[in-house]
Amino acid sequence: MRIGDEPVHKWRAGKARSLFQYLLVHRGRVVLRDKLHDVLWPDSEWSPSSSSLKVAMHAVRQVLRADAAGGGAHGVRILHEDFGYVLHADDVWVDVDEFEALIEAGRMADKSGDSAGALRAYAAAIELYQGDFLAGETADWVVEQREWCKSLALRALDRLSAEALATGAFDELVRWCRRIIDIDPYREPVYRMLMDLHGRFGELGAVRRWHELCVRRLAEELGVPPAEETEEVYVRAMRSGARGVRAVPSAPARPRHLRTVPAAGTGPVRPEPRRRDARISA
Repeated sequence: MRIGDEPVHKWRAGKARSLFQYLLVHRGRVVLRDKLHDVLWPDSEWSPSSSSLKVAMHAVRQVLRADAAGGGAHGVRILHEDFGYVLHADDVWVDVDEFEALIEAGRMADKSGDSAGALRAYAAAIELYQGDFLAGETADWVVEQREWCKSLALRALDRLSAEALATGAFDELVRWCRRIIDIDPYREPVYRMLMDLHGRFGELGAVRRWHELCVRRLAEELGVPPAEETEEVYVRAMRSGARGVRAVPSAPARPRHLRTVPAAGTGPVRPEPRRRDARISA
């Protein structure tokens, strides 16, 4: 996490970082103290006399004051209001917000018929998406946000890969397929697409590697073998590759869109120089 131009390494209290992350994601809204306690300490009962939240909040404010004293002008304030806290942030750029805004811009562009604009927005969003939201954190709210961001990224990648397939941009197609598998390593249709592509260009080593990876992941993580269709594509790709076929690939089955989960609300896009970065994705 960064506040200003430097990463924050010392939070002084165990839950201070998580508290700041939660308030930042929900900035501009009052979050009740009992809700914060439930989020940060789900196994302990909250009472007005509980000191854990006060200690964590004090540590967060110390971090913010230290940055300001060092010349930072982050514009972040945490106020106590109506039995809770609200974080106000002026001219603060948050990677997750930018990512979601780009996805929405792509969706609206597609809806209005601006395919080129949609593709630009989706590609920018994918460049911004650098992996799991708060990787390693296991709190329920983090998992919900993580899965939501994944679903948005996969939606964008489905659109980008479909366009690359339709226009014959096969290098781009391989790139987007690999990003899909990075996010969702169990999407068999994507492995089939990659095997088909490499097979038609005679790249047998790549066909074999994608097949082996698919088989291993399905077996180790899900305990299931590949679908019969996957094995058929593998055999066909190896045969066509062995014959040295270099034909333009036919269109493999497109990956289905991942259904989004109902949850609340990451790079080339950068804020204007006067703004302060608040990265919360790692």
